[in-house]
Amino acid sequence: MLNCLGVIIVAVAGLYAMYMLIDLFTQHGKEAKVPSVRNMSLDNAIRKIEEAGFEWEISDSLYNESIKPGMVLEQEPRGNTMAKKTRPIRLTINAFNPMMVNLPPLTETSCRDAVSRLKNMGFKYIDIDTVPSADQGLVLAVKVNNHSVTPGSKVSITDRVSIEVGDGRINEMPFDVIPDIEKDSLQQKQRDKARAEDKSNIYK
Repeated sequence: MLNCLGVIIVAVAGLYAMYMLIDLFTQHGKEAKVPSVRNMSLDNAIRKIEEAGFEWEISDSLYNESIKPGMVLEQEPRGNTMAKKTRPIRLTINAFNPMMVNLPPLTETSCRDAVSRLKNMGFKYIDIDTVPSADQGLVLAVKVNNHSVTPGSKVSITDRVSIEVGDGRINEMPFDVIPDIEKDSLQQKQRDKARAEDKSNIYK
């Protein structure tokens, strides 16, 4: 009987010790108010977080040229909420430099598709220049900051992209500069066409 009682006491003591260790390592029930660091510079945000006893990490970065680089855009957990101090505060900051991307192949695609693809990648400065071509609405060439580029080139999303698009019109040589022999031939073709149209109208 005494042996059984001793075993029970030891087991209970072991469970209590385990609970205390878990509580020690997880700080169960010990929460603190999360500091609000949105719209603060990264240095000031880190200082405030560490003074509150929390850890921090940068989870993501975006780029907005209208916001000062290094500013905290978002945080998780949110400011002024309660959280365990063992839980790091994850920060999303405004990147110090604009994002660089590989320029996708845009030629031989429609103007609409090219513009849509560039906007989805984050480009804001897109110019459309129409050039004489039979291929109406088709992208014929791409320039970045007025320089010709090839697909795969590394460019910044803040660069200005110009796409040259066919206007659907073919440049024809003015009639008065056509050589005489070609002019005569062209006039003869026009007369033959007119006669053929007249004949077709007669037999209708």
